[in-house]
Order: sequence, then C-alpha cells, then structure tokens
Amino acid sequence: MPTYGKLDSFDESEDWTQYVERMEHYFNANEIDEEDQKRDIFLSVCGKNTYKLIRDLLAPAKPGTKSLADLTKLVKDHRDPVPSEIIQRFKFNSRTRHSDESVRTFIAALRSLTEHCNYGDTLNAMLRDRLVVGIKSDRIQRRLLAEPNLTFEKALEIATAMETAEKNAQDIQASGTNGTFQKQINKVSKSYTRNNSGNSKQGDCYRCGGNHLAAECRFKDAKCHSCKKKGHIAKKCRNKSANGNLSENHREFKSRFKPRAHFMEQDESSESENEVYSVFHFGNKSNEAYKVQINVNECEIAMEIDTGASVSIMSEDTYKEYKSKFRIEPTSAKLRTYMGEQIPVIGRAIVNVNYKKESAKLPLLIVKRKGPNLLGRDWLNKLQLDWKDIFSVVGSDNQSSDLNVILEANKEVFKDELGTVKGMKAKIYVDESAVPKYFKARPLPYALKDKVEMELERLEKEGQIQQVEFSDWAAPIVPVVKENGSIRICGDYKVTVNAVSKLDNYPIPKTEDLYATLGGGQEYTKLDLNQAYQQIELDEDSKRYVTINTHKGLFRYNRLPYGVASSPGIFQRTLENVVQGIANVLVRVDDILITGKTREEHLNTLSEVLSRFKRIGIRLKKQKCVFMAEEVVYLGFKINKHGIYPVGSKVEAIDKAPSPTNVTELKAYLGMLNYYNRFLANLSHLLKPLHVLLQKDTKWSWEKEQEKAFIESKQLLKSASVLVHFDPKKKLILACDASPYGLGAVLSHKMDDGSDKPIAYTSRTLTSAEKNYSVLEKESLAIIFGIKKFHQYLYGHPVTIITDHKPLIGLFREDKPIPTMAASRIQRWALTLAAYEYTIVYKEGSLNGNADGLSRLPLKTNIEKTPTPGDTILLMEHLATTPVDAKQIQKWTRKDTILSMVLRYILNGWPSKCPSEDIRPYIVEKMNCVVRTDAYCGEEE
Repeated sequence: MPTYGKLDSFDESEDWTQYVERMEHYFNANEIDEEDQKRDIFLSVCGKNTYKLIRDLLAPAKPGTKSLADLTKLVKDHRDPVPSEIIQRFKFNSRTRHSDESVRTFIAALRSLTEHCNYGDTLNAMLRDRLVVGIKSDRIQRRLLAEPNLTFEKALEIATAMETAEKNAQDIQASGTNGTFQKQINKVSKSYTRNNSGNSKQGDCYRCGGNHLAAECRFKDAKCHSCKKKGHIAKKCRNKSANGNLSENHREFKSRFKPRAHFMEQDESSESENEVYSVFHFGNKSNEAYKVQINVNECEIAMEIDTGASVSIMSEDTYKEYKSKFRIEPTSAKLRTYMGEQIPVIGRAIVNVNYKKESAKLPLLIVKRKGPNLLGRDWLNKLQLDWKDIFSVVGSDNQSSDLNVILEANKEVFKDELGTVKGMKAKIYVDESAVPKYFKARPLPYALKDKVEMELERLEKEGQIQQVEFSDWAAPIVPVVKENGSIRICGDYKVTVNAVSKLDNYPIPKTEDLYATLGGGQEYTKLDLNQAYQQIELDEDSKRYVTINTHKGLFRYNRLPYGVASSPGIFQRTLENVVQGIANVLVRVDDILITGKTREEHLNTLSEVLSRFKRIGIRLKKQKCVFMAEEVVYLGFKINKHGIYPVGSKVEAIDKAPSPTNVTELKAYLGMLNYYNRFLANLSHLLKPLHVLLQKDTKWSWEKEQEKAFIESKQLLKSASVLVHFDPKKKLILACDASPYGLGAVLSHKMDDGSDKPIAYTSRTLTSAEKNYSVLEKESLAIIFGIKKFHQYLYGHPVTIITDHKPLIGLFREDKPIPTMAASRIQRWALTLAAYEYTIVYKEGSLNGNADGLSRLPLKTNIEKTPTPGDTILLMEHLATTPVDAKQIQKWTRKDTILSMVLRYILNGWPSKCPSEDIRPYIVEKMNCVVRTDAYCGEEE
C-alpha cells in the first residue's frame, strides 16, 4: 500500500501539466510501476468532474480501456491546446524587464515563455539576445554589448553581478553624506507641516504654531525678530530652525530656493493624513525655475523641483496631453493656496517613475489648474536627483537647454544603427494566379564586383538580407554607384513582383495639407530617417517575392526594399500611424516636419514625436536633422513664419544662363521664351533687339541693346508671376532635352485652360565623358537629370515625361521591362525610373522649346563627377592585349572619310537626311553609336 504523500483530486484552477507531474512523482515515491494500476488510481482520485469529462470525450469507449498516457493527453488536449508557436515567440520577443524586477526573476519569466516556442538548440542564444535587448538598463546593456563572444551564461553572470553591485552602492550612498544631504533637503519646512494633535481638525499654522489655518493667523502681517521678514514669528522661523544644522553645500543649495507667494495646504476636512500638503514655487535670484526631465508612465515630463511641496502634482494641461497614459482614481485630498483659495484636485494616480538609473511607483496628484508640474518632497525622498546637472542646466541658455533635455531623453532614437519598427511587418500582396518570375544574375563589370560583394556582406551582417539556396522568384540587381564611390544594390522588381502585385494605394499627402498644418508656425524642425524603408520588416510570406539574384547567389530581403511599387504607400501608412493625433506634424513619405504656434508647443510636439519614435523603434540620422530653425527648405519650398516661397535655386538655370554667342543659341533661348508668350507681358516688344539678329543677311553683333533685352527677358521669365505654385491636384509635366553640350529640364503644371506653366527650371553642362555619349544616352541622361533634380515633386505623384527623341518611347515605356541588351547605364537609368509613376510622351523638338533652350544654354558644371564606366575600363584592358592599340584605331578613324564623318555626327548630331549611301548603315544603327577614346564603337563596342 502507498505510504508516501497523498494524491488529491484535480482542482479546476490548477494547471493540468503540473497535476500530471505531481501524480508521476507520487507513483515513483510509492513504487507503483504497473500501468493499469496507475490508470485505475488516477481514475479513482481525479474527481467527478474530471472523470465525467474523460467519459464524455471518449464516448462510446470506456476510460478503463485506455492507458494512463492516453487519458492524460486527452485531458491536456482539451484543456490546454498547444498554443501558436508564432504567438508564443511574439510574446517572448516582446517581454522586457519590469522596473521592479530582478535580473534572475526576468530570466525565469523568459524561460517560462519559451515552453512552446520550439527554439531547440538555439534556446540559449535566444535567451541571451532577449536578456541584452530587454534588460532596460543602459549601463548593463552597454557592458553586455561590449563583451566579445557573449554566451547566455556569461550574460547572466555579468548582469546579476552588476545589479548586485549597483544595489550595494546605493545602500552605501544612502548611509553616507549623499543620503544625509537628501534627508536634510526633505526636512525643509517639515516643522510647520505637522498637526499638534491627532484629534485636531485644524492645521498646524506655520506662522505661529497655533491650531488654526495660516490664512486665519493674526501674525500673518507680523515681522520675524530672527530673519526680519514679514509673515511669521521667530519661534516658527524656518531660517532659524533649519540653517543651523545644514552643511555649507546645503546652505548654498537652500539659498537658491526661495518660497514665493503660492502656498497650498490640506483642507481641514481631509482624511487621516497628518502631513500638510504645502506647495512652494521657488526660484533663484533671476527667478529661473529648476527643472528636471522625469519619465512618468513612459512620458517624458518636465517638472519643477519644489522642496516646499509635500506632494508632487501634474497640471491639467499636461494631464490632457497624456491622458491615455494615466489611470486616475478619486481622492479626498484638498489643496488650498496661501490666501485660502481651494485648488480643485481632479484625482490621484500611482505612476511608474524612471529617472536615470532609478525607478519607483509613486503617487501623483492631478490638479485643475494651469502652470508647471511640481516635483515635491514625496518624490525627492525616493529619487536621488543629479543636482549638479540640474544647476548647470539653469545656468545655460534656457531655450537651448529645453531642446537638449528632449534630445538627451530620446538619444536612443539617434543611435547609429538600423531601426526596427515594432509591432508590425509589411506584407506584399501578390495576385494568387501570378506565375513566379525568375531572372538570372546579370554580369557585372569587373571594377564593381568587389564593391558589390562588400555591400552584400554589409547588408547580410545587418540582417537586411539573408542568403537562400532556392527561390522561385528572383530579380536581377542593378548596382548604382553613389557620389562617395560606394554601391547601392537595387533589385529590378519592375520585371518581377511589381508586375503582379496589388499596389498599396495609401495616399501620399498633398502639399495643400502643408499649408493647414504649418499655419502659424514660428520655428521648424525637420527630421531625417536613417535608411527609411529598411526600418520596416517584411512578413515571412512576402520575403520570397523580393529575392535578388547576384553573382554570389540568391539573397532574400528581410526588410522593405526600395523599388517595390507598394513601398511608399506602406511606409506612409506606418509613419502616419506612429504620429497620429499629434498636431503640427507633417509626414510625406520619409520627410517629417514639425512646428508650433509657440516655442513651448513646438518643444512639446517634438518631445512626443521623438518619444513615440523611441517606443516604436525608429532611428533618425541626427546630422541631417534640423531643429528649431526659423527657416527650412521642405519639399522644394522655403518655409518661414511669413509663408511658403520657391527656393532661389529653382530659377538658377535661367538667372545664370550665359549670353548667346551665335544664332543657334539665340534661337534656342527665344524658343524657350516663346513657349510661355501667352502669359509674359510685353514679350514681343522686349525681344525686338534680339529678333533683329535672326533676319537674313544680318551680321551677328551682340551689343548693349541686345544684352539689355536678354537680361530683362530673364528677369521676366524667372518672376513670381511665371513660376506657379506646386499644386498636387494638377497634372505634372517634365520636359527634358539634351544638346551636344548640355542638359535641360522644365517641371510644369497642366493648367485648367490647357496651357503649361512652369514650376521650376534646371540645366547643366555635360562633362567631358558625357559628351562622348550617343544621342540616345544623352537624351536618356536628360530625363534622369530632370527626375533627380525634381525628385521631391515627382516621387509618389504621377508625371508625364516629354521628350523629343522618339526611340526613348520604346526604351523607357512605363509598361516595358528594363532592357537586358542595353548598355549598363541605360539599365541603371531604367531602374531609377521604375521608382516613379510616369508616362513618357514624344513631342517634336520645335514644340519642346522650353527644355531645348535650357539644354543649349546650360549652367556650367564646376566638377566632373561622372566616373569612367566599368565597361570602358574592361574594353581598354582587352585592347591592351591585342595587336592593334587604341592610338592606332584613333589615327585610322580620323583618316577614314566615312568613320570621321560618323564620329562628327555622333558628337554634334545626326543629319535629318542621309548625305550618302555609305553613311546609311550608321544612321540605321545611330542609337547604338558611341565614342570611346576618340574612336567609333558600335553596339558590341
């Protein structure tokens, strides 16, 4: 017979797994080994409710016909179905250490959460990562991150040791001078805030010590014989009673804080609390308040320190701003001012307070009054404030300090790392009937291979991509060389997922929203996100659609990549959800602008935005952010408190255009002006001196009269009456053109009367390398130049691109894939265009005079930034090993009548009619004709 322990019936409130474990221990302790006997004992003691449940689940079979293991599994599956692995992992990865939780308690909670996560051999690694990420101690976290080859066991050892050391240090400090100093501070005004008797219903008067309210005291106009101040008598003088025992440092501290006219005390009908609720506003000689930034319920709250206040209070304005963060309860506490006026108390809340390394649960009174939030003695008694830091803040410029306090409180947002938006993952919706599209990796120029491999390694190290062995979706990559020489890897999703995915049509904000949001703004803050799209993770199912194919194999993106058609809409929705409900914030894709009608309002808005970014996991690039500026450039407009203006650089192309030197250049300039003659007043009269030069048999002579007309016409063209404001409701038109020596582009609106009116102009000269491009490449470059120059207008907005080069229609048509046989730069440009919503239209050169004029009168380019193409380097390396070198080819080309003529046509433009049959084959292939090192090259170069 069993002799050890007792097996109870199953309690419905008990965990079933634990009950089964206890039962197994009972069987082992009493050496019960037969399975049938175990089953019968279990059925006998499990309880009538459990037995009935088993019978119902087994019917028509009987419980006695099953094994114990079958019966316990049956009940477990019924009571505790296996939870979702995804949900359990989400709970595990969301768990952070509570403010009052020890490290070992935190680890125990994490281990409990891993029960159904199925981490297997990676369990310790996951526990290590969660410990480091969720420790909620900057000091411990930095120490763990600095440890090389960190294991879970080592991380736990370091964290517990640092926690113990920190607690011991606090105990030592509490018993030393700092603790004494803190206690002395909290004793200020203590003597006059106690009741004389527990049965007394009156307050202890701080003026004379009598049993009545201070407002009713007959000594309120008396003069103290000790301090010579009015309002109390010598026996209740605070200076007399307090200063004698204070240290020199404390006297200096106390001298900074002088009570002012506001004094609050608890009403006589209050509950059994003996302490009088007294609140003093204080200041130093310059009446500057001492403030400290305190994290209250995850809200960064600025509080004024008041050693005369028995309690800490929050103003009604602050409470309304963060109302959702506080759960208040009724309270009988009543506050009165110095004059006896009662201050309405809205309620009381128990809040989580965090200050630097300290945290505590503390009471907070919310009052129905405007004014500062006060940090009273009840909080001072629990928090060891950094007084040196507080005093230094007041000593500096207050306005800068307020901003610095906000930036310091949210410094995590500016960490140099890739952010991760918490609580959401982007999903790309692909048509269910779509056939997977797989494209081979494209060959790379040898000069770029190492850079591409380094970029792939960086992306993989950051977790943005991961290598996979197989994928039914694969897009080729197009490496783009950035200005600093590094590589940006882009997938050509135009030929894969973009063609079959459902576009996320979440609206990109219209610019007129800017006017409503920024109205009345005084200063402006512009925030720049660090690798904006990549801060959003992709869900598992979407990752396969954005696989890229490289010479190093297949890589799958884990983050939202550029080039996917839905990326702008997904990112816009995410950011708007983050800042939802905050006034004076404008978000347009990854451009964020903040303002306020007052500086305080602006700072509060900035603090809330940064606080939300910190909670959600977003990272900003601090060096590119602009804070509290009187004027900023945003979305192509200069903004200040007076209004919104075009940026001066928008009309730079017109303002700095050089004077024409021949008839051809003059015709180009006049064509540009005539394009807008319907709304340029007195244009024909103004241009008369210029038109004279176009007459037959007139010798070219550019005199003062022509120069004056030229300058005045430029002034007219760039005037505010010509450049219309950007209106997202109107259609956008981008007219582009190239000449043998320059590029030009004009961004215009299609007006209601059918006319085109310009928004901005731009032009530049070609570099020496670009002058060798074929006509096709120069015209393509003009489009890319215009697209990049006006990116802030065009991105996320439909645009009609106008060109006078018909072959570009077939090459860049919006519904055509990127051409695989085209030159590498054409492929890169086509990929750039894929990020925009555009329609390309052909217009004859004579009707495209606006862009043509800018291309023929371009602004000079100061620095040639166009690198030597990789295919050119490869070509020269091959030529170096052949019997014929480049110099010989150049020499023979110049001597050959036909090739020298072809070379001239490539550089200066092809004739409208074929001059001879010998030239005809080259005219047919003119789109593929380019110049390399002063020699002709065909399609295969």
